[in-house]
Formats: sequence, C-alpha cells, structure tokens
Amino acid sequence: MEKASSRLRVLALLVALMFIALSARLWFLQVLAVQRFDKASRDNSVRFVYQDPLRGQVLDAQGRKLVVNEESLEVRITPSELGDTGESVILHVAELAAIDVQDIVKKLQDTKYLPTQAIPVAEFVPKEVKYYIDEHPDEFPGVEVLSTPVRSYPFGRMAAHVLGWTGLIDATQYEALKEDGYGLNDVVGTSGVEVVYEKFLRGERGKETLMVNADGETIRVLRTVAPTDGDDVQLSLDARVQRAAEKALADGMARARNYHDSNGNAYRANAGTVVVLDANTGGVVAMASDPTFDPSWYVHGLTTQQSKYLFNNANAPSVNRAAQLAYTPGSTFKSITGLAALKEGIATLSGSYECAGTYTHPNDTSGAVFSNWTSANLGPMSLSTALRVSCDTVFDAFGSQFYFKWTQNPLGDNGDLLERDLHEWGFESPTGIDLPGEAAGLVPDPAWASTQPTLFENGAWIPGGDILTMIGSGYVKVTPLQLARAYAAIANGGHLCRPHVVDQVMKPDGSVDKKVDPHCDQMVPSTPQQLDYIRTALRSVVTSGTAQCAFAGFPTSQIAVAGKTGTAERERSLQDTSWFASMVGPDPDHPEYVVVTMVEQGGFGGQTAAPITRQVIDALYPQISDASHPSCIVADR
Repeated sequence: MEKASSRLRVLALLVALMFIALSARLWFLQVLAVQRFDKASRDNSVRFVYQDPLRGQVLDAQGRKLVVNEESLEVRITPSELGDTGESVILHVAELAAIDVQDIVKKLQDTKYLPTQAIPVAEFVPKEVKYYIDEHPDEFPGVEVLSTPVRSYPFGRMAAHVLGWTGLIDATQYEALKEDGYGLNDVVGTSGVEVVYEKFLRGERGKETLMVNADGETIRVLRTVAPTDGDDVQLSLDARVQRAAEKALADGMARARNYHDSNGNAYRANAGTVVVLDANTGGVVAMASDPTFDPSWYVHGLTTQQSKYLFNNANAPSVNRAAQLAYTPGSTFKSITGLAALKEGIATLSGSYECAGTYTHPNDTSGAVFSNWTSANLGPMSLSTALRVSCDTVFDAFGSQFYFKWTQNPLGDNGDLLERDLHEWGFESPTGIDLPGEAAGLVPDPAWASTQPTLFENGAWIPGGDILTMIGSGYVKVTPLQLARAYAAIANGGHLCRPHVVDQVMKPDGSVDKKVDPHCDQMVPSTPQQLDYIRTALRSVVTSGTAQCAFAGFPTSQIAVAGKTGTAERERSLQDTSWFASMVGPDPDHPEYVVVTMVEQGGFGGQTAAPITRQVIDALYPQISDASHPSCIVADR
C-alpha cells in the first residue's frame, strides 16, 4: 500500500511540474516574447497590386474603330520621391530617354498634379530605357517605366472634337472621383465622348493581394481579382460621312479665301463647322469643326508648340464650333421666325407682303432705317417668296408687329411673344447633347435688355430688338447644333429631338449595356400645315432662289433638298458669317437628314456655305453624286 501511495505522489508531482512548465511557457510567449513576435509579424505584411483594365474602344455607326488601345512604355516620375538628387535624376532621365529637360520640368511643375503622383514625362520609350532604369534603381529614385495601354486613333485627327482625349487624373478630378475607386495615377477622360462616357469606357481595376516580407519579397498570393475591361462605345457618327464633311469644310474655306468682301478684302474664312443630323432621331451623323487638332498629341504629351497652337490661338482649335460657340444666324433664322409669325397670326399662308428696299418702324422718330440686301423695291410677295429671295424688309415688318403686341403687354412687363416662341423651339437652352461644354446662346428680350443699359437706353426694349431678331441679326445667338435641331423639327413634322453622338454602349462580350433611345417628345409650336408650307418654300430656295447656283445640276428630282442661306453681319472689323441650313432626302415630305454649315468670315451663304453643304449631301447619297461643285459669286443674303 505504501509503495502504491508513494507512486501516486510522484505522479502528481510530475503532473504539477508539467502544468507549471506550460504556464511558464505561456507567460513567456504572452509577455516576454511579445515584442519579438510583433516584430516578426510586421516583417511580413500585406501589399495590394492593382492592374489597369483596357479602356473600351470607340466605334462608328458601321463598327469602324475610331479609338483603340496600344501598348506604350511610359516613364513616370514622382516628384516627392526625387530627394536631394532630383536635378541629376531628371538630367539622367532626359539623356537616357532622349527628351528635352525643360519638357520634363514643365510637366513635373504642373500645379494640377499632386507631388505624390507618378507623372508621365515620356511615352513610347525604347525597351532599353526600361531595362537600364530597372537594373539601376539607386540611380533613379522616384522613377519607373511602366507598360501601359494608351489611346490610338486609326483615322488620325478625324472627329477629334467629338472623340475627345484622355489624360492623367489631375488633383481636382481625383478629389471628385477618389470615392469611386480612382487612384492618383489613373487615366481619365478629359474631353468629348471620353469624358461623358468615362464610367463605361474605364472598366474596373484588377487587384492582387500579396503577403510580402520586410524586403518586399512576395511570400504568397492571398487573392487575385482580374481586371474587367471597359465597355465599347458605338457612335451614331458615320466615319465616311464625317471624313467627307471635314474635307468639304476645308475645301470650302480655302475656296472662300479667293472671294472678296465689299471693301475688296479677301475673306479670311478662318473657322467653320458642319453638322449632319438624322432628322428623325437626332443622331449625329457627322460633326466637323475647323481648325482642328490631333488627339494623339495628348497621348504623347503636348509640346510647347502644340500647347500654344491649341490654347493661345485666336481661332481656338480645341473648341467644338458646332456646340460650344454661339453665332448670329442671319437669314437661316427666317424659317423659324416665319413660323412664329404664322403661329401668332402676324403672317398667313395666303398673305402678301411688301418687299421694299428699306423699312422704317411706324411712328418711329429715332431715324432708324432697316435696309434690305438690295435697294430695289421687289414689290408684294408671299411668305414663301420672301424666304426664296430672302427679303429682309418683309420680316422687318413682322418684327414691328411683334413689338406692337408686346406694347399691349400680353405676357407681362418682360414678356414678348417672339422670344417666347423661340424658346419653345429650344433656343437659349442647351440641346442636351452628350458632349461637354455646350453653349446656350441668346434670345434677346425685354428682360435681357433691362440688364444692358449701354446697348439699350435706360435698358428699355425698342422695336429694333424684335425687328433684328426676325432676320437673325442684332444680338440673337444660336449654336449650329441648335439650328440643326430646329431644322430637323421642321423636317420631321414638329418633333424637337435631343441630339446624341452615342448610339449604344456594349460590354466586352458584345452584349448591349446601354442603348441611347431617341428623345423626340417635345413638340414645336407649329401646325403640320405650317411646317409643310415652310418645307416647300425652302425647296424653292434651292431650285430657284439664293442657293440655286450651289445646286446647279443637282438631281433634286431624285433627292429633294430644302434649305436657307444666311449671311450674318458681325461687329467691328470682322467679316460676315456664311450659313446654309438644309434638309435632304428622297421623299420631299419626309427628309432623312439635316445639314447645317457655318463659316466664320466666309461671306455670303449662297457663295461659301451652300456649296460646302452640297458636297456633304453628295457624300450622303453617293449613288447620285455628279462630283460637280460650282463656284458661285452671289450678292444676296
């Protein structure tokens, strides 16, 4: 018994000693060794590596690729990491990559970027540059060479204003977009379709979660999420028609410089635009703006010379003249104001109106005289004939009647029937096109005049306000796109469509992500009979009126063309703006397209803008084109 009891005491002692040892070990691990294990845990940390997706492509209506991606080896420098050797590093990079030192410094000093951003300073460098920098990291602190996809433009500078460009996210954009997952070194859309459809084109970044040690060496990959490429964007724009519109515009502007104004000076024809709309959907088939630029400049980084051309140039090549600038529309506006006169009972479909050489507002003692484009008295005529021969004085008299209606105060102190009607046609409001920076234009009215005491004595509305607006002169301003939209409403029976350049957005697998449906619910304040009357009148402008010369020999029996010339006077020493607004299609009662052409300092509408429009229409209907483009010397509006 005693032996058994002794063995139990020994066993109990051993068990107790074991518990003491385990407790001591646990205490050691939890208290004494905590710093050592904490250091070890810090030596192994998690790192995230992001993978950029491929940006979506931009296609035309027929699937032609207008914007694609190509690989570039890009040198990026993070200013905050350069340290005290920054100057020598920059010099070394410039020498190695064969780029100008000043260009690098200018990019690094650009205040729109943060010092912590890796700023691109050179693109498409040789592989040898990457190899050398990768092999000598100590010589290049803050410098990296990355393989990155960049935008490429198979059609060159074609449709540059529509397509837009991309660039490294700047500080302002980053603050606005960082909550959406954008990083400091992401590329974003900056203009055109690229910026409006950024959320579709961008795609989603991939992400690798890595465990690394203190030396930055990867221990293992914890998780991988592959990048999702951006959606492709397909435009309503047709590259073939776009190219033809750009060529017609450039040719027409060059041709205009051979003509002379009333002072004997050659027309400058320094800028212009052509807009082609689908009359029934508002889809933009072509949108040309001249002067233009090469969007690939932004891929390679603007040189000093390119930047000066784009932003220190009186002709503003970076501006889309179709939508971002508003102009006095001249006699092209008579189609719209004539409809307003019909709506208000000032004119009738069967009425006759005097086309004198001059017009004076009844009972006006100011001495203001409004002149027609010809001093001859052309006698009484219908509204249709007044449009065909572009008689100003017929419309001047309509303006007087609008003024008298205002004096009767039907809309309140600041109301005017003419301006109200023009607003219902969409003027003085952006069209809502899916492009940035659209201008609203101006429809002058009594309320506006009250804010312009230097233009109107004591800010008082005068008869000339309505009279000049009726003929598209004075202070009224419209964008070529607004005018095209209004003519499309005349063409399609009164539907005011929202213009759009994108037709659909497609996922990488080809399925449709977003379809841009036509928005044509808003109706203009004119009856079908009135619209039909104006369409018929505008066809006579082409066959026997102010655009007759430009369309000589054109087969109007196969393709009906209806249009209105316009010659808008400008202030100071600027020459007249040349306009032609038209609708075209095989069925004269249901035109398919609207084409609006505007040339700054281009002279008479029938002389410069109308022949350009004819050349574009030839491209719309190549089966009937006879390739003849007459030179027209005209002397009317």
